[in-house]
Amino acid sequence: MPIDISEFGTPFQRSVLKIVAKVPYGSTVSYGDVASSLDSARSVRAVAHAIALNPVLIFIPCHRIIMANGMIGGYRLGSKGKARLLNLEKSYLHDNS
Repeated sequence: MPIDISEFGTPFQRSVLKIVAKVPYGSTVSYGDVASSLDSARSVRAVAHAIALNPVLIFIPCHRIIMANGMIGGYRLGSKGKARLLNLEKSYLHDNS
């Protein structure tokens, strides 16, 4: 489903969300991975802030972005909600493989 984020935030924030939107179902990447994939290196904190402002949480799956140490990190709907979404995706993939 195409999502129009052209009016959201700054160009940097939009570029972060475009990368986040490409993270496959059931997968996770770190905030640092997202920062490294940008054309111009940006801080992990700037990436985390852009992700925190995501206006469409489910359509641009920011719950798939975790900390480099494997901890799930924050989420606007709470860490329990983030863990629940990650577990749901992993269990679906496991049940259907």
